[in-house]
Amino acid sequence: MRAAWVSFDVIGRDCLEASAQAGAEIVAVVTLPGPLDPNRAGQCSFAAVAGRHGARLIETGDVNDPAAIAALREERPELVFVVGWSQLLRGELLSLAPAGVFGMHPTLLPRHRGRAPIPWALLSGLARTGVTLFEILDETADSGAIVGQVAVPIEPDETATTLYAKLSRAHVELIAEHVPRLIDGTAARLPQDPRRASAWPRRTPADGIIDWDTRAPYLYDWVRAQTRPYPGAFTYLGDEKLVVWSARAVEGSGPAGTVVEERPEGAVVACGEGALLLEEVEPAAVLAVGSRLG
Repeated sequence: MRAAWVSFDVIGRDCLEASAQAGAEIVAVVTLPGPLDPNRAGQCSFAAVAGRHGARLIETGDVNDPAAIAALREERPELVFVVGWSQLLRGELLSLAPAGVFGMHPTLLPRHRGRAPIPWALLSGLARTGVTLFEILDETADSGAIVGQVAVPIEPDETATTLYAKLSRAHVELIAEHVPRLIDGTAARLPQDPRRASAWPRRTPADGIIDWDTRAPYLYDWVRAQTRPYPGAFTYLGDEKLVVWSARAVEGSGPAGTVVEERPEGAVVACGEGALLLEEVEPAAVLAVGSRLG
């Protein structure tokens, strides 16, 4: 069955490869034009994978642009998959593929629709999340009938890096299992219960600023939820921005935001309650005792 992909990230690229292995004929790839944006987590080029599958590469910043839709229509896809694309699809695109348009969302829908699901899962203290493959039926976000789900446990010390890797594998697992069923017409379509739906708001890089008046255990969560591949939690030393990629809560006290101890592993900064050991900071900076961050 002829399939088109709409994606700009590594997870979408891996899913595309998995769908081809599962029997889909990849005829078109819609992706963002270059250059790669370092603030887009996981963004990658699709030129090589499109060429390998003989698929038409359609570059656009707006998936609903008439020119992009016209180019996609010329390739006559029967299925369209949207993975890792933050823009909502509009009516003309939704009606393009006779076998349906399908999306993936890294939560267990109908809970936790919306944006930034990996950081929010960690900041919310979830012990479990997952990935959902669903049909996109209208212009609302993450609300269509569920084709399949995979649950993913979240460890107490999980980071955005490790959870991203787990969810990447879960995406591929779902595609491998359900694309053959979509092709032969046996895939499930279970309506979501809107009474049980919830949604997370968008996050921007500026949201990562560290408030040193916060208790240390939550700042530990704050750092690990926004580490790579995301832009990172950050603070300031004077006018210099410091990104904190790794940290942990430790004993300590003092005025919030003050370096109260220097250890071989890094500086210890007093928080609203307790302290945070900064294990990896970029750029590397000498944080002497008494330095003030914030």
